[in-house]
Amino acid sequence: MHRDCEHPDLTPLTDGMPNLPGSALVLAPIRDYREQLLRGESATLESMAGQRQREFSSGRYCAHRCNELLGLPAEPILRQERSPVWPSTAYTGSISHCDIAAAAAVTTELKGIGIDIERTDRVKERLFAALFTETERAVLAGLPSVAPAIAFSAKESGYKAIFPTGAQFIGFQEAAVQLNWSAQTFTIEYFGAHQPNRALHSGKGYWQVEGNYVLTIFVIN
Repeated sequence: MHRDCEHPDLTPLTDGMPNLPGSALVLAPIRDYREQLLRGESATLESMAGQRQREFSSGRYCAHRCNELLGLPAEPILRQERSPVWPSTAYTGSISHCDIAAAAAVTTELKGIGIDIERTDRVKERLFAALFTETERAVLAGLPSVAPAIAFSAKESGYKAIFPTGAQFIGFQEAAVQLNWSAQTFTIEYFGAHQPNRALHSGKGYWQVEGNYVLTIFVIN
């Protein structure tokens, strides 16, 4: 797996991720990368406010760097309903951002890859009932205080991994995360009726925590 972290404070997030075949992971600070956007991508910025423009351009910058590391052509990554539209069936990927960094993962060999970066203090207890099943909440109660942020991020990366093929929204109560705390891995069980989303059962996720941030990746073979 190709890795490139341009945010020195968050390098351990990428260093701790596994070596995934035919894949690349890039993390960079939130900056204004508008000058590096490709055709079609710049037009997307017109409806965005300043901070959202920086987040969008930072995410696309990370995705383009992934493509470069994998030897893929420079192609615009447009969006539909806030989700990236990958321009080729030869690869797929995922983009995420938080307050200080953007991240992207792209793969040419895996069926799906999802990435998510979050602040560890984002998930407040008042949100637990909406975000987690009753069984999940019972398990999380016995884990360290960072666990809810990891579980939330895990669901986000799982959703991003399956959406390019499943093409259907997954509610937080339609899927449950099982955390292997010692191994820093996770699996996802899908309860919904959309058959393509059952590919989540064959996937595996990974997480790393550094300071106030958690990074998760979920892959479907």
